[in-house]
Amino acid sequence: MKTVRLWSAIFALLLVSPYVQAASEKNSAGSARIEVDRAEYERFKAWQAEQSTLEKNVATVKAVLAAEGREDTEAFFAPFSAESTFWMIGSSPSAGTLHGLPAQKAAFNMFMDQLESGISMTVTQSFAAGDWVVTEAVGEAQTVDGRPYNGNYCVLVKFKDDEIVEFREYLDTKLMSETFAFESAP
Repeated sequence: MKTVRLWSAIFALLLVSPYVQAASEKNSAGSARIEVDRAEYERFKAWQAEQSTLEKNVATVKAVLAAEGREDTEAFFAPFSAESTFWMIGSSPSAGTLHGLPAQKAAFNMFMDQLESGISMTVTQSFAAGDWVVTEAVGEAQTVDGRPYNGNYCVLVKFKDDEIVEFREYLDTKLMSETFAFESAP
């Protein structure tokens, strides 16, 4: 009787063994898949964080341009690094590179002093890649003596962490020189 039970147990083990081995291999493959899925998930989370940063940077640039419409110097420069640079295209006295916030704020205020109110900026396109945000906008303003100042702009803004470290502005330099006193000075 003991012999029959022993042979029955061996027979049962032989029958079940392939299923146990297959389940073990499946679990092994499942673990590898879990590791691949985890790595893919981590890449997805990193991409998602990057997209969130890019969206935040675009929103920051739009807020800066909106502050220009309110002549709000502090709000305009709030996201700027103390060591930032502001560059404007052209060869006029107001063009070139301004280093640091004091110089940038002084130029901003000198410009705004010649306007009835700030430049109302309507963003037409904006996108971000890496550390940069590129924004096209149409600006509408009026000088203190009633002349229109309506122009097209393209700004390139470089971020480091959450701060603007470089602001590059492309605009209609002829319109600017014809409109503002500091542009026509020798």
